[in-house]
Amino acid sequence: MIESEMVIVDDDGTEEPFDPASWCSSGRQDSTMRCDVCDHEMVKWDRPPSRWCRELWVCTWCYAMTQIGTPDHEISRPGHCPWEIRWEAAWTDMLPDAGRHAYGYFRKTLCGIEKPDMTGSQFGMWGGGFRDECPDCTAAALAIDARWPEERRDGFRVDVPAAPRPRPEDDPGYVRPVDELGRPDIRLPQTLTSPKTRVLGARPPADAHLEDGFRRIGEGPSAVCLPAFWAGHGIGPYRPYDKQGRTFAWFQAYPLEMVPPLDEESFVGDFAWFGDMGDPLDHRTAVTDPIASDLARDGLSLPADFLALITRANLHRCLDREGGGAWTDVTGPLPSPVDPADRMVLFFRDQQSCIMWYLYLHHSGQAAVVCSDRDFTVEPGLRYGPDGEIVLPRREIFWTAPSVEIFAYRFLAEARLTLAIHEKQRAGELDPELLAYLAHYVPSSSSEGCGRMPR
Repeated sequence: MIESEMVIVDDDGTEEPFDPASWCSSGRQDSTMRCDVCDHEMVKWDRPPSRWCRELWVCTWCYAMTQIGTPDHEISRPGHCPWEIRWEAAWTDMLPDAGRHAYGYFRKTLCGIEKPDMTGSQFGMWGGGFRDECPDCTAAALAIDARWPEERRDGFRVDVPAAPRPRPEDDPGYVRPVDELGRPDIRLPQTLTSPKTRVLGARPPADAHLEDGFRRIGEGPSAVCLPAFWAGHGIGPYRPYDKQGRTFAWFQAYPLEMVPPLDEESFVGDFAWFGDMGDPLDHRTAVTDPIASDLARDGLSLPADFLALITRANLHRCLDREGGGAWTDVTGPLPSPVDPADRMVLFFRDQQSCIMWYLYLHHSGQAAVVCSDRDFTVEPGLRYGPDGEIVLPRREIFWTAPSVEIFAYRFLAEARLTLAIHEKQRAGELDPELLAYLAHYVPSSSSEGCGRMPR
């Protein structure tokens, strides 16, 4: 295949060869594109550009995809893939049996079900003869597969490599900045801590609920006492993922004294640090309202910060966008494995369910965020030991944050720092909140407020 086999079609029907070099500067991204596999019209996916892909086009007939502006290719054209391993499972909070359907892009299943929050599952594929797969999705998948001409299946689609990006460090005389993130002797500018940011400059007085690595939810003899840690990614060289603590895939358990202390009283559930939360989304309140009704029968309610994170337009899926593959998944209420009078609501999980985060609602009215490697939305089957004895599954849960808003703040701060380190940003370019957070791992070593990593 040569490059001229992909064309764009102007409004007057004139066809021209597709030139990737001039595509983004031409101002004509709203033109239509013809599929190089079947010559049908392609449709541009309505999603914002990212560092991973500027544009994504999908054929309306054979569903071939074309990505424009990826890190490695100016044009990336995934080739033919057998139908039974091609599709992701559909996922949405609004469809109880979503996983049995194939996700066909544009918030629709292959069988035609459309939901405003539907997407492809980040942790599961669809197809291949699973017992409960949708027969209409199977029929559609087979029909789409048949639309790929045999002569255009193997090795037909060709990628266009991206032009090498100039690197400042390759220029003669380049001097590496002393505040470049990720270098071992980084220097930080003056950091502003609480009350200027929500990060405390020093460890606060001992919390009455902090007891040798445990935290309590509730008061008195009915309080739940749980082992406590922060489960997070490594933050470059400053807090490495070194497997010295308990690990959950790419998440590691870090002792609470290792993470920056936050001014917890400044978090009042309004996400003021985030900015405009946006209006409530009807299709998200449709998910939380039934959960709230079930909880009300037990005298419990969903905290305002939980409702904001799940239902507000600008907050919805903000953790997913920067979470390294973890994604929002709301299910509940669930009985607590610790106290039958308490309830839990799943709201966030790792892409392969190696760790899940729950809102824990104590019957006293207190709430916190807990995590576990157990999916309590699924009834565990019987397990047997080496002698045939029944082995009860682990029911461990761990305290990880005093509120949903504080969990979201810390999770996003660490995700943004990780990206900034990957991009070799300079410390002076960091948001003050992130600079204060990073300063916890770069102890101050001068009267000017600069920090230096120990060699």
